[in-house]
Amino acid sequence: MTAVPPVELQNDALRLVVDPDRGTGILAFSALVDDGWLPLMPDARSPDCDLACASFLMIPYSNRIEKGAFTFAGRTYQLENAMGHAIHGDTRKRPWTVIQQSGNALRCSFSSVEHEHVNWPWAFAAEATFEVRDNQLLLGARLTNLGDSTMPAGFGWHPYFSRALRREGEPVALQFALEGAYPDAHDTRIPSGPLAALEPHQDFGREKALLPDNFLDTCCHGFTGGHITWPESGVRLRLAATDNCRHLVLYNPSGKPYFAVEPVTNANNGVNLLAQGDPTCGTISLEPGTSLESGCSLTVEWL
Repeated sequence: MTAVPPVELQNDALRLVVDPDRGTGILAFSALVDDGWLPLMPDARSPDCDLACASFLMIPYSNRIEKGAFTFAGRTYQLENAMGHAIHGDTRKRPWTVIQQSGNALRCSFSSVEHEHVNWPWAFAAEATFEVRDNQLLLGARLTNLGDSTMPAGFGWHPYFSRALRREGEPVALQFALEGAYPDAHDTRIPSGPLAALEPHQDFGREKALLPDNFLDTCCHGFTGGHITWPESGVRLRLAATDNCRHLVLYNPSGKPYFAVEPVTNANNGVNLLAQGDPTCGTISLEPGTSLESGCSLTVEWL
């Protein structure tokens, strides 16, 4: 397959760089503020950045499946990575095909039948869309079951955001009203019980600072939108998603110049939670030939 160079989308307010050859991952996302471009996401092209992408799509499931094993419709399946946890689907490191492109929009497709050793028991197809429109970045995803039996399905976006836009150590704050978080008693990112109340350090129902030492790697439920604010830089970024994208993963690693706020359709280990009858798992049963679609918007405001 011929390599495809990264695609740059730009308008008067926003600049986005997407790499179709790397899972349609976003390499950089910037906003024009006071005649200068500020990196809302880290620039993965920078030699001092340790990220392969600033954002990537997780499909045909988001986050982890415990030890890569699950039971669905009475059958047991074993994915690769049995010693750990199968993670983030199986498209983010594979090349996608550009099927439509303009100066401010891009559409890419993926078909698992065109690749070898895809770590998923069902054949599937996917589409990803990107558009910069005025002060918004609009992301879309569609997952289609190409197999001949029902499959569990989900996906999500994994965007990293810059802790600082202008200077190291500048404050950043979050506001996301969420219903609860899945407990992680074993420190594995696999839910150890049903949805529970947010702990104080997880609760951003009212806007508050995201402190560097507040370690988070937490799957939450009840996402209906929220925002990130860099008050010194005078920028607010509002995140929203379609109604079937009700989970949000908050990831704030120690010692890194970035954090992640991830809108996703299914909880961590969602396919196993589905088998347990968990009503908030988000994993759906996708019939042959049908699709799951969702969208996410990132809206920039200047304060």
